[in-house]
Amino acid sequence: MTTSEWTRHLRPALAGLDVYDIEPVPVKARLAANELAEPWPMEVVQEVGKRVAQLELNRYPDTSGRKLRALLAQRHAVDPEAVVLGCGSDELIGFLLTALGGRPSEPSFIVVPTPTFQMYGHAARCRGIGVLEVPLTEELELDETLMHEALGVATGAALCFLARPNNPTSSLWDAAVIERLIAQHPATVFVLDEAYISYAPGATLWRQGLPDNVVYMSTLSKIGLAALRIGYLVAPPALRRPLNVVRNPYNVSATSQAIAELVLTKFDGVQKAMLTRSLAARQKLVGLLEKIPKARVFPAHANFAVVRLDPAGEAARVAEALAQRGILVKDASALPRLAGCLRVGVGTNAELDLLGKALAEVIPGYPAAAT
Repeated sequence: MTTSEWTRHLRPALAGLDVYDIEPVPVKARLAANELAEPWPMEVVQEVGKRVAQLELNRYPDTSGRKLRALLAQRHAVDPEAVVLGCGSDELIGFLLTALGGRPSEPSFIVVPTPTFQMYGHAARCRGIGVLEVPLTEELELDETLMHEALGVATGAALCFLARPNNPTSSLWDAAVIERLIAQHPATVFVLDEAYISYAPGATLWRQGLPDNVVYMSTLSKIGLAALRIGYLVAPPALRRPLNVVRNPYNVSATSQAIAELVLTKFDGVQKAMLTRSLAARQKLVGLLEKIPKARVFPAHANFAVVRLDPAGEAARVAEALAQRGILVKDASALPRLAGCLRVGVGTNAELDLLGKALAEVIPGYPAAAT
């Protein structure tokens, strides 16, 4: 069979890119997806059901989510017109690349530290935009010298994505380094992605009067509302209209908008209590990982921790052994700077108890759980 002639129109870059698709499987502890594991109380679930029942399912949602944008704008003390909603941060990344990655005079490229959130580079490559990756230091921090060099290449990068805390390393990069990068490269738009900032209280880089080459981005996915797929950004004035031009209308469902509005108003206190419990659970997780013989646990500032096992091949073996016991963790050992590393999400107390018991079963020398 000959290949259909129309296939010549496919973007060549797509052939070399992976498909992100994970088949859901029943597990005892899901510690690989960086979610807020704490369950919502039944009173909240019931109120959500009542709110959804009021929706006109035959009608389109608000084209840009005005009520939700107003709530988020109030939290950041900005004009609602500065806020753009997306179907998760992933869609917002696409908006930014589409709006800023199409200079006809010379090829566009972006700068990203590595390893970092994979969708920055994936979304850019899908659009034919170059990706210049800058390795983190051995301590998983930004390499300021290399970052300056990368940002200064040719006519400069269109965008630089900085996740703080970073995924998959849980690093909280030095704020002063980031401020210097922004100040010294005014022709590049810097995206401060604070998806996990709720797990690093007091560390946000958000402030009134950020430079006009800075976009602030966050999400509701990491604070208990992952099912809604709502991300948002705060854009400088010159970027607001271009982002809305490339944004599809009705891009956030009426259901997601309504639930988010309800939770952010009526159940804000419940959400904060869930985050507090998750922060306490992170301490428990770190304690469990520190018991692994010869392991190194890196500082954890997000809702997951990174541990390096010795020897390096242990990471894959332990991840598989845990999976066989119904506990999912992420084997990150193939990523730059993370050889021999596991990324383990913060679970509930019950899930972490299961993890501790399983680690005692699969790792020689791991202390048995107290009975």
